[in-house]
Amino acid sequence: MWQLPTDIPKLLLGSAILDFPGNVGLFAAASGTAHVGIPTDRLFVEDFSSHKDYADALDSFLNRGRYRPALPRPIEVKVSDTHRQRARRVKEKLRGSIYGAIGPRSMQMWNKISEADFLRYFGVAREGFDGLRLAKMAEKIPDGRAERALNFLIRKGMDIRLGPNPKKHLTREMVLFQMKVYFALLELKKEFGLDFLGVQDQLDWIEHYPATDLTLGLLNNKLRPESDGETVVAATEADDGAAVTMQVLKLLSGGQPVGFNDLRYWDAEKGIYWFVNSGALAPYFAYGRHDSLAGSWSERQTYMYFKQGGGTSSVVVRVPGVVTWARFSYRNHKLYLAAGRGVTDVPTEEQWRERSRCCNPEWPHWYLKLCGRVEWKANSNHPITVLGDYLADLKALAEELGISFECYDHRTPAEIQSGAKL
Repeated sequence: MWQLPTDIPKLLLGSAILDFPGNVGLFAAASGTAHVGIPTDRLFVEDFSSHKDYADALDSFLNRGRYRPALPRPIEVKVSDTHRQRARRVKEKLRGSIYGAIGPRSMQMWNKISEADFLRYFGVAREGFDGLRLAKMAEKIPDGRAERALNFLIRKGMDIRLGPNPKKHLTREMVLFQMKVYFALLELKKEFGLDFLGVQDQLDWIEHYPATDLTLGLLNNKLRPESDGETVVAATEADDGAAVTMQVLKLLSGGQPVGFNDLRYWDAEKGIYWFVNSGALAPYFAYGRHDSLAGSWSERQTYMYFKQGGGTSSVVVRVPGVVTWARFSYRNHKLYLAAGRGVTDVPTEEQWRERSRCCNPEWPHWYLKLCGRVEWKANSNHPITVLGDYLADLKALAEELGISFECYDHRTPAEIQSGAKL
Protein backbone atom coordinates (compact mmCIF):
# COMPACT_ATOMS: atom_id res chain seq x y z
CA MET A 1 0.00 0.00 0.00
CA TRP A 2 2.96 2.27 0.63
CA GLN A 3 4.03 1.80 -3.00
CA LEU A 4 0.64 2.82 -4.42
CA PRO A 5 0.09 6.46 -5.42
CA THR A 6 -1.18 8.48 -2.48
CA ASP A 7 -4.25 9.72 -4.39
CA ILE A 8 -5.63 6.19 -4.90
CA PRO A 9 -8.43 5.55 -2.35
CA LYS A 10 -7.89 2.48 -0.19
CA LEU A 11 -10.62 0.38 1.45
CA LEU A 12 -10.09 -2.26 4.14
CA LEU A 13 -12.81 -4.92 3.98
CA GLY A 14 -13.58 -6.92 7.11
CA SER A 15 -15.99 -9.60 8.21
CA ALA A 16 -18.69 -8.95 10.82
CA ILE A 17 -19.59 -12.65 10.93
CA LEU A 18 -19.81 -13.69 14.58
CA ASP A 19 -18.42 -17.20 14.02
CA PHE A 20 -15.38 -16.03 12.04
CA PRO A 21 -11.98 -15.18 13.57
CA GLY A 22 -12.71 -11.48 13.88
CA ASN A 23 -11.05 -8.34 12.60
CA VAL A 24 -7.75 -8.33 14.46
CA GLY A 25 -5.85 -8.13 11.17
CA LEU A 26 -7.99 -5.29 9.83
CA PHE A 27 -7.48 -3.14 12.94
CA ALA A 28 -3.75 -3.84 12.88
CA ALA A 29 -3.60 -2.90 9.18
CA ALA A 30 -5.67 0.25 9.74
CA SER A 31 -3.44 1.40 12.56
CA GLY A 32 -0.23 0.53 10.73
CA THR A 33 -1.22 2.47 7.64
CA ALA A 34 -2.49 5.42 9.70
CA HIS A 35 0.81 5.41 11.59
CA VAL A 36 2.82 6.14 8.44
CA GLY A 37 0.28 8.51 6.88
CA ILE A 38 -1.66 6.25 4.50
CA PRO A 39 -5.38 7.09 4.82
CA THR A 40 -7.81 4.19 4.51
CA ASP A 41 -11.53 3.61 4.87
CA ARG A 42 -13.03 0.44 6.32
CA LEU A 43 -16.13 -1.62 5.69
CA PHE A 44 -17.51 -4.56 7.67
CA VAL A 45 -19.87 -7.10 6.08
CA GLU A 46 -21.82 -9.77 7.92
CA ASP A 47 -23.64 -11.45 5.01
CA PHE A 48 -21.53 -11.31 1.86
CA SER A 49 -24.27 -12.99 -0.19
CA SER A 50 -26.67 -10.12 0.54
CA HIS A 51 -25.20 -7.58 -1.85
CA LYS A 52 -27.83 -4.94 -1.11
CA ASP A 53 -26.56 -4.67 2.47
CA TYR A 54 -23.24 -3.18 1.41
CA ALA A 55 -23.85 -2.02 -2.19
CA ASP A 56 -24.32 1.63 -1.18
CA ALA A 57 -21.06 1.59 0.81
CA LEU A 58 -19.12 0.20 -2.14
CA ASP A 59 -20.82 2.63 -4.50
CA SER A 60 -19.75 5.52 -2.29
CA PHE A 61 -16.16 4.31 -2.18
CA LEU A 62 -15.83 3.52 -5.89
CA ASN A 63 -17.56 6.65 -7.18
CA ARG A 64 -16.73 9.23 -4.53
CA GLY A 65 -13.42 7.86 -3.27
CA ARG A 66 -14.44 7.40 0.34
CA TYR A 67 -16.83 5.58 2.65
CA ARG A 68 -17.50 6.98 6.11
CA PRO A 69 -20.68 5.86 7.86
CA ALA A 70 -22.64 8.58 9.60
CA LEU A 71 -21.99 8.50 13.34
CA PRO A 72 -23.35 10.66 16.16
CA ARG A 73 -21.11 13.41 17.44
CA PRO A 74 -18.88 12.36 20.33
CA ILE A 75 -19.94 13.61 23.73
CA GLU A 76 -18.06 16.49 25.33
CA VAL A 77 -15.56 15.41 27.99
CA LYS A 78 -15.30 18.05 30.70
CA VAL A 79 -11.99 18.29 32.54
CA SER A 80 -11.83 19.72 36.05
CA ASP A 81 -8.90 20.91 38.13
CA THR A 82 -9.03 17.61 40.02
CA HIS A 83 -8.58 15.69 36.77
CA ARG A 84 -5.65 17.91 35.81
CA GLN A 85 -3.99 17.39 39.19
CA ARG A 86 -4.26 13.61 38.81
CA ALA A 87 -2.90 13.84 35.27
CA ARG A 88 0.11 15.84 36.45
CA ARG A 89 0.85 13.26 39.16
CA VAL A 90 0.76 10.46 36.57
CA LYS A 91 3.01 12.42 34.25
CA GLU A 92 5.53 12.90 37.05
CA LYS A 93 5.43 9.20 37.96
CA LEU A 94 6.16 8.27 34.34
CA ARG A 95 9.21 10.54 34.17
CA GLY A 96 12.41 8.57 34.64
CA SER A 97 10.73 5.16 34.50
CA ILE A 98 11.99 2.31 32.28
CA TYR A 99 9.97 0.06 29.99
CA GLY A 100 11.55 -3.32 29.28
CA ALA A 101 10.65 -4.93 25.92
CA ILE A 102 11.65 -8.58 25.52
CA GLY A 103 11.85 -9.69 21.90
CA PRO A 104 12.56 -7.81 18.66
CA ARG A 105 9.07 -6.93 17.40
CA SER A 106 5.41 -7.49 18.08
CA MET A 107 4.27 -10.12 15.55
CA GLN A 108 5.92 -8.05 12.79
CA MET A 109 3.06 -5.55 13.16
CA TRP A 110 4.17 -1.99 12.50
CA ASN A 111 1.44 -0.50 14.67
CA LYS A 112 2.91 -2.10 17.82
CA ILE A 113 6.35 -0.51 17.44
CA SER A 114 6.93 2.87 19.03
CA GLU A 115 8.18 5.25 16.36
CA ALA A 116 9.73 7.79 18.69
CA ASP A 117 11.85 7.55 21.80
CA PHE A 118 9.49 7.27 24.77
CA LEU A 119 11.50 10.04 26.40
CA ARG A 120 10.07 12.52 23.92
CA TYR A 121 6.51 12.23 25.21
CA PHE A 122 6.55 10.44 28.55
CA GLY A 123 10.04 10.71 29.97
CA VAL A 124 10.14 6.90 29.78
CA ALA A 125 13.17 5.00 28.49
CA ARG A 126 12.71 1.84 26.38
CA GLU A 127 15.20 -0.92 27.18
CA GLY A 128 15.27 -3.90 24.78
CA PHE A 129 16.19 -7.51 25.66
CA ASP A 130 16.65 -10.60 23.53
CA GLY A 131 14.32 -13.52 24.18
CA LEU A 132 17.37 -15.76 24.56
CA ARG A 133 18.34 -13.89 27.72
CA LEU A 134 14.91 -14.58 29.21
CA ALA A 135 15.06 -18.27 28.24
CA LYS A 136 18.49 -18.72 29.82
CA MET A 137 17.39 -16.91 32.97
CA ALA A 138 14.32 -19.18 33.19
CA GLU A 139 16.48 -22.29 32.94
CA LYS A 140 18.33 -21.22 36.10
CA ILE A 141 15.18 -20.98 38.24
CA PRO A 142 15.11 -23.95 40.69
CA ASP A 143 12.46 -26.59 40.07
CA GLY A 144 11.29 -26.33 43.68
CA ARG A 145 10.54 -22.62 43.33
CA ALA A 146 8.43 -23.27 40.22
CA GLU A 147 6.63 -26.14 42.01
CA ARG A 148 5.75 -23.89 44.94
CA ALA A 149 4.38 -21.27 42.53
CA LEU A 150 2.17 -23.85 40.81
CA ASN A 151 0.90 -25.10 44.17
CA PHE A 152 0.17 -21.49 45.16
CA LEU A 153 -2.06 -21.03 42.11
CA ILE A 154 -4.01 -24.19 42.83
CA ARG A 155 -4.33 -23.37 46.54
CA LYS A 156 -5.68 -19.90 45.75
CA GLY A 157 -8.37 -21.23 43.43
CA MET A 158 -7.03 -21.24 39.86
CA ASP A 159 -8.21 -24.26 37.86
CA ILE A 160 -5.05 -25.68 36.24
CA ARG A 161 -6.34 -28.14 33.62
CA LEU A 162 -3.51 -30.62 33.24
CA GLY A 163 -3.36 -33.66 30.96
CA PRO A 164 -0.84 -36.23 29.68
CA ASN A 165 -0.72 -35.48 25.93
CA PRO A 166 1.43 -32.39 25.15
CA LYS A 167 -0.28 -31.93 21.77
CA LYS A 168 -3.74 -31.83 23.30
CA HIS A 169 -3.29 -30.97 26.95
CA LEU A 170 -1.57 -28.55 29.25
CA THR A 171 1.13 -30.62 30.89
CA ARG A 172 2.71 -30.07 34.28
CA GLU A 173 6.07 -29.49 32.60
CA MET A 174 4.62 -26.63 30.53
CA VAL A 175 3.22 -24.86 33.60
CA LEU A 176 6.43 -25.30 35.56
CA PHE A 177 8.38 -23.71 32.71
CA GLN A 178 5.89 -20.83 32.62
CA MET A 179 6.45 -20.33 36.36
CA LYS A 180 10.21 -20.20 35.75
CA VAL A 181 9.65 -17.54 33.10
CA TYR A 182 7.50 -15.64 35.61
CA PHE A 183 10.37 -15.52 38.11
CA ALA A 184 12.89 -14.76 35.36
CA LEU A 185 10.88 -11.68 34.36
CA LEU A 186 10.77 -10.52 37.96
CA GLU A 187 14.54 -10.95 38.22
CA LEU A 188 15.06 -9.07 34.95
CA LYS A 189 12.83 -6.29 36.28
CA LYS A 190 14.87 -6.04 39.47
CA GLU A 191 18.29 -6.28 37.80
CA PHE A 192 17.63 -3.46 35.31
CA GLY A 193 15.24 -1.34 37.38
CA LEU A 194 12.33 -1.87 35.00
CA ASP A 195 8.96 -0.34 35.83
CA PHE A 196 6.80 -2.19 33.29
CA LEU A 197 7.26 -4.87 30.64
CA GLY A 198 6.29 -6.20 27.24
CA VAL A 199 7.06 -9.72 25.98
CA GLN A 200 6.96 -10.62 22.30
CA ASP A 201 5.90 -14.29 22.56
CA GLN A 202 4.40 -14.39 19.06
CA LEU A 203 5.72 -15.27 16.51
CA ASP A 204 9.15 -15.98 17.92
CA TRP A 205 9.13 -17.41 21.46
CA ILE A 206 6.19 -19.79 20.88
CA GLU A 207 8.11 -21.57 18.11
CA HIS A 208 10.51 -22.90 20.73
CA TYR A 209 8.94 -22.60 24.21
CA PRO A 210 5.55 -22.70 25.94
CA ALA A 211 3.69 -19.40 25.61
CA THR A 212 4.11 -16.68 28.22
CA ASP A 213 0.38 -15.88 28.50
CA LEU A 214 -0.17 -17.44 31.93
CA THR A 215 2.95 -15.66 33.16
CA LEU A 216 1.82 -12.24 31.91
CA GLY A 217 -1.71 -12.58 33.29
CA LEU A 218 -0.31 -13.36 36.74
CA LEU A 219 2.12 -10.43 36.67
CA ASN A 220 -0.81 -8.09 36.08
CA ASN A 221 -2.47 -9.44 39.25
CA LYS A 222 -1.87 -8.35 42.85
CA LEU A 223 -2.36 -11.90 44.18
CA ARG A 224 0.45 -13.95 42.61
CA PRO A 225 3.41 -16.14 43.65
CA GLU A 226 5.88 -14.30 45.92
CA SER A 227 3.88 -11.10 45.44
CA ASP A 228 4.72 -7.78 47.02
CA GLY A 229 1.07 -6.79 46.69
CA GLU A 230 1.62 -4.75 43.54
CA THR A 231 0.79 -5.45 39.90
CA VAL A 232 3.53 -5.55 37.27
CA VAL A 233 2.29 -4.26 33.93
CA ALA A 234 3.26 -6.83 31.30
CA ALA A 235 1.95 -6.38 27.74
CA THR A 236 1.48 -9.32 25.40
CA GLU A 237 3.26 -9.28 22.00
CA ALA A 238 5.71 -6.58 23.20
CA ASP A 239 3.13 -4.02 22.08
CA ASP A 240 4.76 -0.73 23.07
CA GLY A 241 1.62 1.38 22.77
CA ALA A 242 -0.31 -1.16 24.84
CA ALA A 243 2.38 -1.30 27.52
CA VAL A 244 2.51 2.45 28.10
CA THR A 245 -1.31 2.66 28.03
CA MET A 246 -1.46 -0.09 30.65
CA GLN A 247 1.04 1.71 32.86
CA VAL A 248 -0.91 4.98 32.58
CA LEU A 249 -4.20 3.29 33.55
CA LYS A 250 -2.48 1.49 36.41
CA LEU A 251 -1.21 4.81 37.77
CA LEU A 252 -4.55 6.57 37.28
CA SER A 253 -6.44 3.78 39.05
CA GLY A 254 -4.11 3.69 42.04
CA GLY A 255 -2.36 0.46 41.08
CA GLN A 256 -5.33 -1.68 40.05
CA PRO A 257 -4.96 -4.48 37.45
CA VAL A 258 -5.25 -3.39 33.83
CA GLY A 259 -6.52 -5.56 30.97
CA PHE A 260 -4.80 -6.29 27.64
CA ASN A 261 -7.32 -7.26 24.93
CA ASP A 262 -8.00 -7.89 21.27
CA LEU A 263 -11.08 -6.32 19.68
CA ARG A 264 -12.59 -9.31 17.89
CA TYR A 265 -16.36 -9.15 17.36
CA TRP A 266 -19.38 -7.02 18.06
CA ASP A 267 -23.15 -7.30 17.88
CA ALA A 268 -24.27 -3.97 16.44
CA GLU A 269 -27.90 -4.44 17.44
CA LYS A 270 -27.16 -5.29 21.06
CA GLY A 271 -24.12 -3.01 21.26
CA ILE A 272 -21.98 -5.80 22.73
CA TYR A 273 -18.26 -6.04 21.93
CA TRP A 274 -16.05 -9.12 22.37
CA PHE A 275 -12.66 -8.31 23.92
CA VAL A 276 -10.62 -11.52 23.67
CA ASN A 277 -6.89 -12.21 23.88
CA SER A 278 -4.59 -15.10 24.68
CA GLY A 279 -2.96 -13.53 27.70
CA ALA A 280 -2.22 -10.67 30.12
CA LEU A 281 -5.77 -10.48 31.53
CA ALA A 282 -5.37 -10.77 35.29
CA PRO A 283 -7.36 -13.34 37.31
CA TYR A 284 -8.67 -10.35 39.28
CA PHE A 285 -11.12 -9.62 36.48
CA ALA A 286 -13.10 -12.80 37.08
CA TYR A 287 -14.87 -11.41 40.16
CA GLY A 288 -12.85 -8.32 41.15
CA ARG A 289 -11.11 -10.04 44.07
CA HIS A 290 -7.58 -9.52 45.37
CA ASP A 291 -7.76 -12.39 47.88
CA SER A 292 -8.55 -15.28 45.55
CA LEU A 293 -7.89 -16.63 42.05
CA ALA A 294 -11.35 -18.23 41.92
CA GLY A 295 -13.00 -17.98 38.51
CA SER A 296 -9.68 -18.16 36.64
CA TRP A 297 -8.30 -21.17 34.86
CA SER A 298 -5.47 -22.26 32.58
CA GLU A 299 -5.61 -24.78 29.75
CA ARG A 300 -3.54 -25.59 26.69
CA GLN A 301 -3.73 -23.21 23.79
CA THR A 302 -4.60 -24.35 20.26
CA TYR A 303 -1.88 -26.63 18.86
CA MET A 304 -2.12 -25.15 15.37
CA TYR A 305 -0.69 -21.85 16.66
CA PHE A 306 1.07 -22.88 19.86
CA LYS A 307 3.13 -25.93 18.97
CA GLN A 308 4.99 -25.91 22.30
CA GLY A 309 1.82 -25.40 24.31
CA GLY A 310 1.58 -23.36 27.44
CA GLY A 311 -1.55 -22.28 29.26
CA THR A 312 -3.45 -19.05 29.46
CA SER A 313 -4.59 -16.85 32.32
CA SER A 314 -8.25 -17.22 31.47
CA VAL A 315 -11.35 -15.62 32.96
CA VAL A 316 -14.83 -14.63 31.88
CA VAL A 317 -15.11 -11.11 33.26
CA ARG A 318 -18.08 -10.92 35.60
CA VAL A 319 -17.33 -7.64 37.37
CA PRO A 320 -20.31 -5.35 36.72
CA GLY A 321 -20.01 -1.61 36.29
CA VAL A 322 -18.22 1.06 34.27
CA VAL A 323 -15.06 0.30 32.29
CA THR A 324 -12.63 2.70 30.61
CA TRP A 325 -10.71 1.66 27.50
CA ALA A 326 -7.78 3.61 26.06
CA ARG A 327 -4.95 3.39 23.56
CA PHE A 328 -1.93 5.46 22.59
CA SER A 329 -1.60 5.26 18.80
CA TYR A 330 0.07 7.06 15.90
CA ARG A 331 -1.41 8.93 12.97
CA ASN A 332 0.82 10.60 10.39
CA HIS A 333 3.81 9.89 12.61
CA LYS A 334 2.25 11.77 15.55
CA LEU A 335 1.20 10.22 18.84
CA TYR A 336 -2.38 10.65 20.04
CA LEU A 337 -4.60 9.13 22.73
CA ALA A 338 -7.99 7.56 21.98
CA ALA A 339 -10.36 6.51 24.74
CA GLY A 340 -13.92 5.71 25.67
CA ARG A 341 -16.06 3.89 28.18
CA GLY A 342 -18.49 1.05 28.48
CA VAL A 343 -20.25 -1.26 30.89
CA THR A 344 -19.39 -4.91 31.48
CA ASP A 345 -22.03 -7.25 30.06
CA VAL A 346 -22.01 -10.09 32.60
CA PRO A 347 -22.98 -13.27 30.73
CA THR A 348 -24.68 -16.37 32.03
CA GLU A 349 -22.74 -19.60 31.67
CA GLU A 350 -24.92 -20.50 28.68
CA GLN A 351 -24.35 -17.12 27.01
CA TRP A 352 -20.59 -17.35 27.48
CA ARG A 353 -20.41 -20.83 25.99
CA GLU A 354 -22.44 -19.76 22.97
CA ARG A 355 -20.43 -16.58 22.40
CA SER A 356 -17.07 -18.31 22.78
CA ARG A 357 -18.01 -21.37 20.73
CA CYS A 358 -16.09 -20.13 17.67
CA CYS A 359 -13.82 -17.69 19.45
CA ASN A 360 -11.13 -19.53 21.45
CA PRO A 361 -13.05 -20.65 24.57
CA GLU A 362 -9.69 -21.39 26.21
CA TRP A 363 -8.86 -17.66 26.24
CA PRO A 364 -10.06 -14.88 28.55
CA HIS A 365 -13.22 -13.10 27.41
CA TRP A 366 -14.59 -9.69 28.33
CA TYR A 367 -17.98 -8.63 26.94
CA LEU A 368 -18.68 -4.91 26.95
CA LYS A 369 -21.49 -2.58 26.00
CA LEU A 370 -19.41 0.32 24.73
CA CYS A 371 -20.50 3.95 24.62
CA GLY A 372 -19.55 4.36 20.95
CA ARG A 373 -19.09 2.50 17.65
CA VAL A 374 -15.33 2.12 18.07
CA GLU A 375 -14.90 -0.29 15.15
CA TRP A 376 -15.14 2.62 12.70
CA LYS A 377 -12.39 4.66 14.33
CA ALA A 378 -10.09 2.53 16.49
CA ASN A 379 -6.54 2.41 15.15
CA SER A 380 -5.41 -0.63 17.12
CA ASN A 381 -6.49 -4.21 17.61
CA HIS A 382 -5.34 -3.95 21.25
CA PRO A 383 -7.62 -1.71 23.37
CA ILE A 384 -6.57 -1.52 27.03
CA THR A 385 -9.16 -1.65 29.82
CA VAL A 386 -9.53 -0.78 33.49
CA LEU A 387 -12.49 -0.85 35.85
CA GLY A 388 -13.87 2.61 36.60
CA ASP A 389 -14.34 5.92 34.78
CA TYR A 390 -11.06 7.68 33.91
CA LEU A 391 -12.08 9.36 30.65
CA ALA A 392 -11.65 12.94 31.85
CA ASP A 393 -8.34 12.05 33.54
CA LEU A 394 -7.07 10.69 30.22
CA LYS A 395 -8.09 13.83 28.36
CA ALA A 396 -6.29 15.89 30.99
CA LEU A 397 -3.19 13.71 30.62
CA ALA A 398 -3.19 14.14 26.84
CA GLU A 399 -3.26 17.91 27.39
CA GLU A 400 -0.34 17.64 29.83
CA LEU A 401 1.63 15.56 27.30
CA GLY A 402 0.84 17.95 24.46
CA ILE A 403 -0.84 15.34 22.25
CA SER A 404 -4.29 15.04 20.66
CA PHE A 405 -7.15 13.32 22.48
CA GLU A 406 -10.01 11.53 20.75
CA CYS A 407 -13.17 10.44 22.57
CA TYR A 408 -15.27 7.84 20.74
CA ASP A 409 -18.25 7.89 23.13
CA HIS A 410 -21.64 8.87 21.71
CA ARG A 411 -23.46 8.21 24.98
CA THR A 412 -22.64 7.83 28.67
CA PRO A 413 -22.38 4.68 30.81
CA ALA A 414 -25.48 5.90 32.69
CA GLU A 415 -27.43 5.90 29.42
CA ILE A 416 -26.33 2.33 28.74
CA GLN A 417 -27.42 1.25 32.20
CA SER A 418 -30.78 2.93 31.65
CA GLY A 419 -31.29 0.94 28.43
CA ALA A 420 -30.56 3.61 25.81
CA LYS A 421 -29.65 2.19 22.39
CA LEU A 422 -26.29 2.78 20.70
